[in-house]
This record gives sequence, structure tokens and C-alpha cells, in this order.
Amino acid sequence: MKKRLLLTFCLLANFCFSQQQVVWLTYHDPVDGKSQELSSAIKDKTQKFNQDESGMKLYTYQVMAGPRQGQFLRVGLGPTWADLDNNSNTSKELDYWRDNVMQYIKSNSGREYFVSADEASYDVSVPGSKTMGFVLHYNIAAGKGEHFWKVRRNVVKAIKESGEDISLAVWNSVAGGSLNHVIVTFAQKDFQDFGNANGKWVNVSNKYNEIYGSGSWKTDWDLFNGSLEMWGNSTELTRFLSELSSPIPTN
Repeated sequence: MKKRLLLTFCLLANFCFSQQQVVWLTYHDPVDGKSQELSSAIKDKTQKFNQDESGMKLYTYQVMAGPRQGQFLRVGLGPTWADLDNNSNTSKELDYWRDNVMQYIKSNSGREYFVSADEASYDVSVPGSKTMGFVLHYNIAAGKGEHFWKVRRNVVKAIKESGEDISLAVWNSVAGGSLNHVIVTFAQKDFQDFGNANGKWVNVSNKYNEIYGSGSWKTDWDLFNGSLEMWGNSTELTRFLSELSSPIPTN
């Protein structure tokens, strides 16, 4: 099921497309003391250039926790590679960004492109209903991808059969970063929803053991953890900023 992956991204929450999605990510670190000015500048630019149905779709998140706390994450949506060709930034738009936004940015991450791993993703929530994201960054060790992806695919089946309201999206890096970089994202409504996640996962783990055999949850996650590079995972919390973003597609 191809459901609502982009905002689930940061729940990268919720769009529907019929094929694998493409997105790019860039983190912007504001000049010290200029976070509000950067926020306003991004809002003005996005409202001016990125509101048309046929134009480039850009979505903004603020990092609330993690090594990049306080930074702004910008996500560009294809949703296909061809759409990125058709919706490239105009020179007028780039000039506006340079003249009105860049002065408030201390540094940028390099742009990194991702494609959706649809077989490892699941979300049936209402588009735009979950605006808080829990993001996990993984780096898979060489030759260990089989163990990593086995768990990610099996978890989707366990979530579906458990009936739990879990919004999950998985993304593979394909350019601009390490090719073993995978982002796993969960979208929640708020901190209370985030805090209730453990109870949901108890039910998912029980269903996992029921489907794949007693003890399979622990065994498979041990193999999953062993598939990562040393220091091969990190987490962050994000918040979707609708006023600094393009409209959310509903279909």
C-alpha cells in the first residue's frame, strides 16, 4: 500500500501516490539569534513561490531534539524523478532565496536524495493529522542488509495485523550521502501520542511472535542491531511547520 509517506517522513505525514516517491532533504542552521528571522524569511519565500499545484513542493520542519536541534529541515517532493526535472527552481526563485533568506543561514547540510521503501512503510492516518516526527537515521554495515530489511518488512505485516495506529515510513539514500544511509520515520499527533508508542509496540511484538514464531521478535531485532555500523544510528524529533510549507496534497 502506497500511503502518505512524506509527512510521515517527519513524519518525512501523509500523501498518496501510485509509485515510489522521491524526496530531497537539506538542513539549515540559523545564524545565532536569528532563528525567528529565518523562519519568517522561509515562510515569505515559500508563500511566494511554492503554493501552486503545478510548481515545486517544499515542506519545512524544525528539529526539536537531536544533534541538529534548532535547525530547519527542508524537504523537496518529486514525487518522481521526472517531476524534479519539471519543477526545478527558477532563477527568480533562486535569486529571492539568495537575497532574502541566505543572510539568516549560518550553514547548510548538503542536499541528499531519498526514495521510499514502500514494502517497509505503512500509514493509514488522515493527511496532515500527525505533525510531530520521530526520525531514526541508520547506517547499514556492508553485507548486512538482509538482516536489516527482513525486520523492516516483517514489522509492517505485524503492525497491520495488530490494528495499531502506527505511521511508519522508510527512505533509502540514493545520492548526496552514504548509500547505506536509511531513514525510518514515525509520525505522531503530539508528545502524548509519542509517549504512548511503547504500549502499541508491545502489541506489535506479540503479533510478530504470533506470525513468525515464538521468540522471533527478539531474535530478529538482535540480528537487526548487528546489521548496523558501529555508532550506526541516531534519532531526532521534528515538528511540521505548515505556514512554511506548500499545501498538503489530499490525493
